[in-house]
Amino acid sequence: MKKAFLTKTMSAIIVATITTILPLGVSAEWKQNIDKTWSYTERNTIAKGWRYISGEWYYFNSDGNMKTGWTYDRGQWYYLDSSGAMEEGWVNIKGTWYYFDSTGAMKTGWIKENGYWYYLDYQDGMKTGTVELGSRTYYFDNSGRLRNYATVSEVTTSTTSGSNQQTTQTSNSTSSGATISVSGLPNLPKNYSVSVQAAAENKILELMNQKRTEAGLKALVMDNTLLQVARYKSNHMIQYNYFDHTTPQGNNWTSWLQAIGYKYTATGENIAYNTYDAVYLFTQWWNSTGHRANMMNPSYNRVGIGVLNGNGKYMGTQTFSN
Repeated sequence: MKKAFLTKTMSAIIVATITTILPLGVSAEWKQNIDKTWSYTERNTIAKGWRYISGEWYYFNSDGNMKTGWTYDRGQWYYLDSSGAMEEGWVNIKGTWYYFDSTGAMKTGWIKENGYWYYLDYQDGMKTGTVELGSRTYYFDNSGRLRNYATVSEVTTSTTSGSNQQTTQTSNSTSSGATISVSGLPNLPKNYSVSVQAAAENKILELMNQKRTEAGLKALVMDNTLLQVARYKSNHMIQYNYFDHTTPQGNNWTSWLQAIGYKYTATGENIAYNTYDAVYLFTQWWNSTGHRANMMNPSYNRVGIGVLNGNGKYMGTQTFSN
């Protein structure tokens, strides 16, 4: 970023015509025009396009007038300060931070500087706070540095026929080193130690039912079978180190429900993970249109919510049925 002293110096000097001696005795001259714009002549020719003058790059339009502010040239955006000098590096423009590479071109997308990742776009510049990019949710601190990320899946639904199962409520405890198993489904490997986040599961149910009640929908009840299947799915993704509705073995939650004899007429699944907060999984789902539709689906009246911590992340699964 250019030092304020340099900018102020240029502003002070540029109030009059400036003559610079070029090599071989060829003169160059700054000239202020009637409309208060500035032009630059060298070898008696008005400068146009990019010119490197006294260690700074300037841009002159087709009329020879020096540009300031945002300038678009050859598919790239540049920013010229009030003195006309091209900016490089981090620049705060009207309260928004942008980054310009060594050529002066504005950078967008991911950039890494001093070991930290940042994300910038054309409209908003440097991102801060929670940002959804594709299927992932990222968190950037106030300085724009990436702190952690989360992922939300695409929504998948399925239907079949039959009746419902019984329901129970879970406790508010957190169990460490838990073994997650479901009768009728294969035992999972223990590649990673996991802990059940029961308090987060109940809080997510509370937050979801609050939204449903506000919308005039019936609250969902926690179904014990769906709860065990949801926990099993979260653990399955942790132990096999993947993130998808379909397992590496080619199964999904509907095939598991069929294997254990669970009957339903409609079912759906939401999955998500993050690296920082178990309850925030609800916000990830709520901020995604498709996942919110699953949580607010009036056809569903039962749910299982399985939240586990393992392999450095909070893995969450919601399994819905009627």
